[in-house]
Amino acid sequence: MKKINHIPTNLEKILLISILTFFIFLTRGSHLLTSFSLPDASFVLFFVGGMFLKEYKWLCYFLVISFGIDLLSPPPELDNLYLLNLGYFGLIISYFLSWILGEYLNRTSIFSTKKFFAISLLLIVSSYLISTLTFYYFSASQIQQNVYDFVLLYFREFFIVNTVYILILLVFIKTYLYVFRNDKVSKIESI
Repeated sequence: MKKINHIPTNLEKILLISILTFFIFLTRGSHLLTSFSLPDASFVLFFVGGMFLKEYKWLCYFLVISFGIDLLSPPPELDNLYLLNLGYFGLIISYFLSWILGEYLNRTSIFSTKKFFAISLLLIVSSYLISTLTFYYFSASQIQQNVYDFVLLYFREFFIVNTVYILILLVFIKTYLYVFRNDKVSKIESI
């Protein structure tokens, strides 16, 4: 099966950076710029960045935006002190891993549905475990549950939300390929 990856043009990069920036603001919990909040899509957005932008300057750009949003508008039940602990570094590591997995997927074949789902599953499980465990072990807050209960606490919600975002992403990628790149790609890789 032919390996197909995608290198965006400059105009596509500008559009993608704008869209990712918009969705980070739209989905970043309770924050400044929206009157409502969609579930957090940060891991998937970093995954998309890794797939199409690849350069680490864009990773740093999105990390700064995410940190700024968290710092300026923490969730109502928390204060800004929740950022000032070692647990937040697990989130940063998870974002970095999301970016790396996106890069890997593009290198191996971005349009292979089988590879897309395998890497996406790895993304969801690893990002949740890393960010949750580091928060559990290194946050300044007192957590009353054991590790196992704490890890399972939000996993179903996290898994469902991120799976929906991954499916939406797959539909967009396949639609884009079919509509705009059909002349350049004779076959779309599939299962």
